[in-house]
Amino acid sequence: MLQGPDLVLGVPRVPLVQMEGKPVWVENRIAQQLGLSDHQIVQATVSLNAGSVRLWLKNFSFEIPNTWGLKPGDMPFVRATQTAQGWNIQLTGKPPQSPAEASMNKSGALASASLVTPQKFNAQLNLMGIPNASPFEQNLGSKLAMLLQQQVDFSQSALLFRPDQLALMANNPALSKWLMAFKKMSLNMSHVSPQSLKKMVLSQAVSAEHLMANSEEVEDSPRSLLHKLLQSLESSSTEEHLGVKSQAKEVLQELEAAQVQSAQDWTRGALSLKVVIPFADADPVDLHFKKPARQPGESDTPLSVDIHSKSRLLGEVWLNTTITQGRQVDLVMWAVRPEVADLAQLNAKELGFELADSGLQLSSFQIFNVPRPQEVLLETLPKLGAVVDAKA
Repeated sequence: MLQGPDLVLGVPRVPLVQMEGKPVWVENRIAQQLGLSDHQIVQATVSLNAGSVRLWLKNFSFEIPNTWGLKPGDMPFVRATQTAQGWNIQLTGKPPQSPAEASMNKSGALASASLVTPQKFNAQLNLMGIPNASPFEQNLGSKLAMLLQQQVDFSQSALLFRPDQLALMANNPALSKWLMAFKKMSLNMSHVSPQSLKKMVLSQAVSAEHLMANSEEVEDSPRSLLHKLLQSLESSSTEEHLGVKSQAKEVLQELEAAQVQSAQDWTRGALSLKVVIPFADADPVDLHFKKPARQPGESDTPLSVDIHSKSRLLGEVWLNTTITQGRQVDLVMWAVRPEVADLAQLNAKELGFELADSGLQLSSFQIFNVPRPQEVLLETLPKLGAVVDAKA
């Protein structure tokens, strides 16, 4: 089975590879897309995806036999061989590094995710690399491949960024200074301004590495503060600090995965930005900004924003906002608690008036007193121009 990065976005899998014995067999058209030549030796990356150990070559991955004995993080060399039955990929030893081979690898005809350098972290998230990468560079590339496959739901961020969880750090001298910096960065739900919200979103949309590379000022963001937290606890081995470090690493991985996946989508002409908003006086909220790539002949594509909250006060709430033609607004809301759905229905007209004052027109507001379905096609929901109260 072959898998490309588009599968992360829900594109169905297509069976293009068969395995017979030790080699992995590849169809001719896939070998052509990969730019393979007969007897070519290339370096690949091994990662774990949905419980399956897979071998990555450029933007494609393959299931590999258990007899290969590979594990996630390995970077084996494989030989591509053309036969009468098709192409096969098989493990081989490391080839000698001649100047000609180095030049060929540098051209990027078939580069591994494991060869992404720090300098190309933001500029080349298409996983094109260079030869003779250092161990640090190889580990970074392997991490990128894993981040690109990770599902981003901010489940750990929703726990760590809760005010009551953060308050537990206040009495710890080693954490109190960091907590003050985090509270200073966080927003206040009671008076959120458009400027502060924009600043928080942009702090996660652009990496600190990119800002520093362009000599721009780097301000605190959730990601940068988590790095500082881990640095401050690096030498600590107390049970309490080990728990904080473990959780902080998981949250950091969520934020980095969201940033890497957003950059990859941007190279395809699409916007898919996921961020988490911490509040000093409320539970965190995560946002997902989406704008599909414009198709040939298409004037524009709609912008949508998914808002998700696991608030202990209101229960779990989802809100989808779609903006078309720059001013038409369609809202869909899912709320687990019936009183929250009722409250939204009571304030629907007032919301329409507030949007009108801002030059926007509320075309529809649909309210569902159920959890949001896992896979919901918003474009298939009716646009009624009125509130729909669908209770379980």
